[in-house]
Amino acid sequence: MRSERPLLIFVSDIHLTDELNADALPKAEAFERFWVRIQAARGTRPAELCFGGDLFDLVRSPTWLRGKHRPYHDPGRGVINQVNKIVDGVLEREKAFFTAIRKRVLSGQLSIHYLLGNHDRLLKWAPSARKKIWKALTGEERAVQFPRELVFPDHGVLAYHGNTGDIINDDPHGGGTIGDAIGVELITQFPQRVRELIGRDYSELDDIDDVRPIYAVPAWVRRLGVIRRELLAPTQRSWAGLVEDFLSEPFVKAWMRSKHRRLGLDPGKKLRLLLELSTRRLMAHTHDQRLTRLYKYFQHAFDGRMARVAAEELSRPKRKGLRYVVNGHSHFSSMVPLGNVGGAPAVYFNTGTWRTVHQIGYDVGGRPSFLPYDSMCYLVFFPGDDAMGRDYEWWTGAMVRTHE
Repeated sequence: MRSERPLLIFVSDIHLTDELNADALPKAEAFERFWVRIQAARGTRPAELCFGGDLFDLVRSPTWLRGKHRPYHDPGRGVINQVNKIVDGVLEREKAFFTAIRKRVLSGQLSIHYLLGNHDRLLKWAPSARKKIWKALTGEERAVQFPRELVFPDHGVLAYHGNTGDIINDDPHGGGTIGDAIGVELITQFPQRVRELIGRDYSELDDIDDVRPIYAVPAWVRRLGVIRRELLAPTQRSWAGLVEDFLSEPFVKAWMRSKHRRLGLDPGKKLRLLLELSTRRLMAHTHDQRLTRLYKYFQHAFDGRMARVAAEELSRPKRKGLRYVVNGHSHFSSMVPLGNVGGAPAVYFNTGTWRTVHQIGYDVGGRPSFLPYDSMCYLVFFPGDDAMGRDYEWWTGAMVRTHE
């Protein structure tokens, strides 16, 4: 008996930008490589491709710095006008990528789903931008909504971006986050500030946008100065100034007040400590190892949280019949067993990213170390009549280039 369940694919965190450095492998070429495998597996029916959030990066655009509006401000007319400009820039820059997708949709080989993440959440208030994106992806010009979660009952899948419960990158009311402020005020400004100070260009400065997780950015800044000794003073001076400005931002100060607890190390205090440890003033009295220990504290608190949230979701009565949860957000792919649901294995998946990642590690002295690589991850759920009897396949790959 044939199953009408389609081939269902999840990818996430492609983070298309209007101006920041592009990856070594153009997104259009990456899609063509990806499509070879999908075409071989889909059979005669259309495949369904779900973008699991952050297809567009509306936060880390230098265009915000040329005006008074910021992505963490309330989504009034000025903010939405800026969103429209960024979307237009991305659609033009990545025209080949959208053409490759749209060609498969128009030929009947593919259909598209779009979930919102934390970096493209402002699309919720930008109907014109959503309409343009949908036309670029599908060729269809119509008003469309992009939800925050989707359920695929035939596959038993619940999908949402995964920033739920991430105090840095989620606001329960859908508002701006401290992660937005970090993205534009620290990460996006840093390369510009250093270049203005030294009067010349270093391509490595742009790599700050690829550092994941976001908690590792201060360690990366410090590490850059250690590797490039001529950059040590300029990077420390620039970073210290940016941190001081950041901590003085009214939005940031209000966020920290909202997280304040009289006893214990609340999230605001943790963030302030992490940032201040990375500045020159405090680093003169400590060691890189202290920053590394604090980073480990942050990361261990984050590890496993997304899978625990997924398990809680599957236990809810309204999730009956589902046994898979698919997230993005962290940029690190994973597959975690969640026990049995209805007598069958339940699993949490993270679909990683399709971009360059600078992943933190630790050298033999305990200091932060980073490995850059180009990542490409995806998750495929197969039709019930798959010739090999597959339920799903989880693919994760990394390409490492040797820099001269």
